[in-house]
Amino acid sequence: MLLSRRRLLLSAAGLGLSGASACSSGSPGTLPTSSARKGLALEGERRALDALPPYAPHHLRGVRDKLATLVTRRGPPKAGEWLHSHPERGQSFDEYLKSQPTVPTGARRTLVVLPFGELSPEAKKVVELTAEYMTLHFGLPSRVAPAIAAPTPPAWAVRKKGADRQILSGWMIESVLPPLLPADAAALIAFTTTDLWPGQGWNYVFGEASLSARVGVWSLHRYGDPKSGNAGFKQVLERTLKIAVHETGHMFSLPHCTAYPCIQSGVNSLEEADESPLWLCPECLPKIAWATSTDPRERLSATHDFCRRHDLDAAKFLQQAIDKIA
Repeated sequence: MLLSRRRLLLSAAGLGLSGASACSSGSPGTLPTSSARKGLALEGERRALDALPPYAPHHLRGVRDKLATLVTRRGPPKAGEWLHSHPERGQSFDEYLKSQPTVPTGARRTLVVLPFGELSPEAKKVVELTAEYMTLHFGLPSRVAPAIAAPTPPAWAVRKKGADRQILSGWMIESVLPPLLPADAAALIAFTTTDLWPGQGWNYVFGEASLSARVGVWSLHRYGDPKSGNAGFKQVLERTLKIAVHETGHMFSLPHCTAYPCIQSGVNSLEEADESPLWLCPECLPKIAWATSTDPRERLSATHDFCRRHDLDAAKFLQQAIDKIA
């Protein structure tokens, strides 16, 4: 039986000390010295901590510290980047633990991908591969639900932007998606080919998700043409993987990352999205492993294999990360 998450948080302080005196190193009939008792207590505590599952905070802090040697912290944001126009403080792994995040539960442990409207065979393949990758990234089962007709927005939730027709993403998040959330869904991820915008002052948005309602939506509109050969398909796939993982991370209460280059970092443009990595940084990988009760080493190995099979550049870094925490 898995320990409850609350018990895992307390385990480092509460396990391993009782019964340590049963392993006395003194001679028969004598009490161990003070230093021996202290050593026995520390050894018992160490063994108890080592026996914790790989997603226990004790182990995940070690993963964080090892991975931190592979990457460089972000410098001051440049003009045009997300953090330049949207200053954010970020969040450490330990702050995440204290934040009472929305996480998968016993009843809600499936990632459900919902296409709005008909997709071309190539776009459908991108969506199917994205669902596969999300299973590998989060360690949760996923399924692609049958496509449904794109919802018709009210007049205030649709606008023309140049030649594009845009739908207000907030209307989708607040009104359309919550009633469609399946009973077993840890997160409902909707895809649309229609362009999105998040509100006044914005030109467009790639996707948006609720930090608490388990729903999110993103658009394939600006990601290119998956029918334009192998290179075009690969580009659309990588862009879609990034936004899918990013927005689903938000649905598990991860804010934008500001510490390192990270898939959870905010992006202000397609160029910044292309430059952002596909992997989670040392602070955010432990968050997802803890939230989903999965082994971070398995997550890195599974996503590495996917990226290698599909010739994605992330495979090289993921192999380095695997070697670092092996």
